[in-house]
Amino acid sequence: MKSPIAPSSFEGGEAPRAPESNRLGLTAVLSVVYLFLALACLVQWGAAHPWARVDLFAAGYLAIRFLGSIHSLISSRRAFQSTSLRREWWGQTSNPAIVKWVILLMLGDLLVFLDYGHWHLMPSLEGPALQSLGLGLYLLAVAWQIWTDSYLARHFNGDDFREAPTIVGPFRTVRHPRYAAALLGKIALALVFASLMGWLLLLPWTLLLLNKVRAEEVHLRKIFGSRYDAYAQRTARLVPGVY
Repeated sequence: MKSPIAPSSFEGGEAPRAPESNRLGLTAVLSVVYLFLALACLVQWGAAHPWARVDLFAAGYLAIRFLGSIHSLISSRRAFQSTSLRREWWGQTSNPAIVKWVILLMLGDLLVFLDYGHWHLMPSLEGPALQSLGLGLYLLAVAWQIWTDSYLARHFNGDDFREAPTIVGPFRTVRHPRYAAALLGKIALALVFASLMGWLLLLPWTLLLLNKVRAEEVHLRKIFGSRYDAYAQRTARLVPGVY
């Protein structure tokens, strides 16, 4: 998760450090490992057709997620040059505990893949129409995330961001476009994998992200003051006209 803050405002502008750069490689490895775990949860080990549940919907979801992860890592590579930049990029400055809870809920998401591959807790949720809708929504969520990350990367790399928050691209519409994409992605996950677990996990994910939004706005107001208030008055947090 990310905060649109200028890197020059952190700790006097740290010099790049090798250990932080190494974290990018570790993050990439962990992203790939997670995708393999998700795939392993779908495979019906020992069955006559072990790959039966790695169907068009499951494979499509994992492929889109893989491409989104690659773009996120590439766009965030500058943030891994220092601890302060990385913490701002992932939103740890406003809420240090966020990483722990995100990791726990991501592990919880593996139950969704187990449900689709093995348990089938609510078979009535499964159907091509709803699953296709979910895959389309997930593609939209990842495209929105990529668009957001592209503008955040420019913000972190540029020299014109010292005096104001990011207000271009998707930030013209909502103040927290990446969190909006995350929530849409969780709805898509439940639809694609026709999973009761997915719908149950949507509640803690929503509460976590709403809490993160509130904490981040407090942090941004400390940085930008009245400029952020003016920006907040003309944009929604997550959904235009709703919230």
